[in-house]
Amino acid sequence: MSAPITFVIPGVSADSSTRGARAAAPFIGRLKASVTVTAQRGAGDSNIRTEAVPGEDIVVVDIAGGPSLWLHPESARDLLQSHDPLLARGGAPLAAGEVCVPARLRWRLEDATPVPGATRGFLGDVQVQAVHVITGIVEDKAADFVASKVVQAFDSQVDPGVYQLRPDTLDSLKERPKSLITDGDEASLVLIHGTFSQTPGTFGKLWREHPQFVGQLFKSFQNRVYALDHPTLGASPIANAITLAEAAPKGARLHLLTHSRGGLVAEVLARVCTKLGAAGVDLFKDDPSSATELKKLAELVSDKCISIERVVRVACPARGTLLASKRLDAYVSVVKWALELAQIPVAPQLLDFLGEVARRRADPDKVPGLAAQIPDSPLIRWLHAAKDPIKGDLRVVAGDLQGDSVVSWVKALLSDAFFWTDNDLIVQTRSMYGGSPREKNSTFLLDQGGKISHFNYFSNAQTASAIVNALTKGDDTSPDGFNVIGPLSWAGQSSTGVRAALPSRPAARAAELPALFILPGILGSNLKIGNDRIWLGWRIVNGFEGLAYDPKKTDVVPDGPIGIYYDDLATTLFQDHDVKPFAFDWRRPIVSEAERLATEVAAALDARKTSKQPVRIIAHSMGGLVARAMQIVAPPPGTE
Repeated sequence: MSAPITFVIPGVSADSSTRGARAAAPFIGRLKASVTVTAQRGAGDSNIRTEAVPGEDIVVVDIAGGPSLWLHPESARDLLQSHDPLLARGGAPLAAGEVCVPARLRWRLEDATPVPGATRGFLGDVQVQAVHVITGIVEDKAADFVASKVVQAFDSQVDPGVYQLRPDTLDSLKERPKSLITDGDEASLVLIHGTFSQTPGTFGKLWREHPQFVGQLFKSFQNRVYALDHPTLGASPIANAITLAEAAPKGARLHLLTHSRGGLVAEVLARVCTKLGAAGVDLFKDDPSSATELKKLAELVSDKCISIERVVRVACPARGTLLASKRLDAYVSVVKWALELAQIPVAPQLLDFLGEVARRRADPDKVPGLAAQIPDSPLIRWLHAAKDPIKGDLRVVAGDLQGDSVVSWVKALLSDAFFWTDNDLIVQTRSMYGGSPREKNSTFLLDQGGKISHFNYFSNAQTASAIVNALTKGDDTSPDGFNVIGPLSWAGQSSTGVRAALPSRPAARAAELPALFILPGILGSNLKIGNDRIWLGWRIVNGFEGLAYDPKKTDVVPDGPIGIYYDDLATTLFQDHDVKPFAFDWRRPIVSEAERLATEVAAALDARKTSKQPVRIIAHSMGGLVARAMQIVAPPPGTE
């Protein structure tokens, strides 16, 4: 057992009979301490010291206007110690093992990317409302978290299977008889819910608030509308896809409407249905159970000749979500908050799961349904390892929550070190565009604003309408408001959806503008072998072997600057320059890349003999050495 951690809290101790504050009830244990935090000291105020024992207790931090964070004591310590120390001034000096709880939480932004709501060099100045310590949680002795009672209890809320839906109401499916998808020549629609939910929890608001849209769906699919109810924690997306495939008839034509993790179920099935079978199963060498499931799914699909004609993915972590990778206790806390914001009832099983996650400081790697959503998981690597496009139409609905300092602070808390702060509280926006490549154009609609959150897409009139249009518009008709996903967004480098390479200009027009070479810094250039990017892309998680430097090998070539760092600069300067991004192989001797730069600069100078326009260079870090080496060893004519 780890040593107790003492939290020093400025405020007033609450009588345990009042049950503290909003977050600590309903209890999953006993309230050990509850302190209302005060920003200004007054009569009777003092520093209150309370202990939390890792492995026994959990710490609940109430954020004013925001979530209640149910945290393992060590997670709470790490979070509180990461904030600006000037906010923790006052009171007696801290002893060893003590952690000060500031009245306000914020991070400095000197080494981070500012986000909306940041002011005066800080991110998200938010107030701590109260701190509670809960103990006496019923300890689950199961060493394997996936075998624990809380995981099993949560998944038992559904009886896995396919159910035919009615247009008039959408209630719990657990007590209803399961269905087989009706045989026939027409396409059927299947709804697939996400993590921590069931079919009515995810799609219920579409039925209640937009019955006209539901009627449109049932009319379009001639009442062939079904739902896959499936466990989302103890089972992998591959296992869920098997359940759907087992209920499908031979020759089934399926259209899939998915939310969140449900999109991974659809991606798995769509890829296997494109005659790829279990190709790439070697990526699951460290996950033999998933490898076995994938082979079973491939055999099932091959026998039934199932085809996935269209997938409409809403907020899918197609490239995984960093939110589930770290701080799982904080992540599940915000899931609970997001459900509350969407006025969706929080199941008691979720509270039990949250409490056990916080007590154990559980690792998402140990829960198959969550492990699949981690960016470097075998499943995510497998989905993006496909070299050939798969059949079917893909339409993506993405969202990015924008709001006040509390929202900005929560987004940064989850995304870790201010990276990928574009998200809908649960999934990073730029992750929503990925997946296996399609034969046809993949399109998207991005909704941004203060009312966007992970559980609001089917309530929000704009996104609900877009979802229905995406399902009912024909193959040759792009739904209103949808655009083709740009390559940078498809690659997971941009949250905007439309980001692409710079447009081309006619050579004569380009020569009338100043030429501008942009040289990245060290590691700032993408590298590829043939059509496969080996740096920096999502396939890098498959291994670094391709980056080994051999001066005799010439198959590795530069593939443009890394967009997240240089695209905004290039786009801005493109308005009045002929921008020429100069990616280079940062593994090779600088002189060799300098000689290649000299050749391109000479060509740009030659093209401007008539216009007399200059050639300019912006070089970052190691790129400056390349430019300087060019001046020394191979200066183009006219640059001496």
